[in-house]
Amino acid sequence: MNKIVICGGHLTPALSLVDELKKYKDVEVLFFGRKHATEGSKNLSAEFRTISDLNIKFYELTAGRFQRKFTKYTIPALFKVPIGFIQSLFYLITTRPNIIVSFGGYLSLPIVFSGWLIGITSITHEQSTKAGLASKINALFVKRIFLTWPQTQKYFPRGKTEVIGNLTRKTIFNKRAKNPNIRNFLTKSQKLILIIGGNQGSHFLNQKIFELLPKLSKYNIFHQVGTANFDGDLDKAGKIKQSNYFFADYIYPQDIGAVLNRADLIISRSGANTVWDLALLAKVAILIPLPFAAALEQEENAKILEKAGSCQILRQDNVSQENLLTVIEQSLDNLSLLKNQALKFQKTLPKEADVKLSSYVLSYT
Repeated sequence: MNKIVICGGHLTPALSLVDELKKYKDVEVLFFGRKHATEGSKNLSAEFRTISDLNIKFYELTAGRFQRKFTKYTIPALFKVPIGFIQSLFYLITTRPNIIVSFGGYLSLPIVFSGWLIGITSITHEQSTKAGLASKINALFVKRIFLTWPQTQKYFPRGKTEVIGNLTRKTIFNKRAKNPNIRNFLTKSQKLILIIGGNQGSHFLNQKIFELLPKLSKYNIFHQVGTANFDGDLDKAGKIKQSNYFFADYIYPQDIGAVLNRADLIISRSGANTVWDLALLAKVAILIPLPFAAALEQEENAKILEKAGSCQILRQDNVSQENLLTVIEQSLDNLSLLKNQALKFQKTLPKEADVKLSSYVLSYT
């Protein structure tokens, strides 16, 4: 049986690759990742929940990282760095995969490096316009670097790179939700605003929506709060009893397509995978980049859609109830124009990245 290890911080493209690899009976996928959403959290991570549902072997890593903000978990996280390397080395020696596929993030570092030490080939896929620190370090040890956007090539040796676009879950094209509660909510006739802050969630976005809800009564609000439950956001969402409001901690793959396709307007951070999905589905958006993302990565991602004319960018330090409400109403008033611009940009995107990457991966089996 051929074994392929998948790891890294970006779950969305990883799931797309898993879907492709599952077509081959002689291939076994192993997933190395974190079991809990954040340091100190008891909530299960989106990757653990989703990968477990797919009956894929999940190998839990307790790898640490250098945090940008000092918290009570900063020192313990640093002590976990060598533990992550030891775990990775042990897992790889015992499973002996044909190849490692990394999707960025600090968790991928010990896995890629350990693979290099014992002679296991690694490749990586970078989704963002700006390469993260982990991807830059991994680039020293991987065989090939696949990219979503051509402007990212400047961060890597050209001889190693290939632009293929982002890997996309087929489920984002589904227009019928599996969850009956979601399905019923999506049938409501009012315009739908989707708020989505990534798998862990965005406390800032959550708070702004909680504050603004009374002024959004003429719209339906679908709110993905996130799995991390920052400052009790999930508990607060659960206490809201408005008929036009629906919340979820995490939108599962079998439901995400229906929610994305039904949404008239999406308010979100601008992570690499989110921006790609919005572009691919030609969605109109308001993007609020994470201000402390490495090298203003999210702001650069958002500028792709701003340049395409399908979104407006709000900087977090300038967001108030008043200007967020104004931009929401402007976007919905100009929905037809913004949608047409989104459709034009959609036609320029490279296609079938999942097929291209899986073909390369399978060449090592």
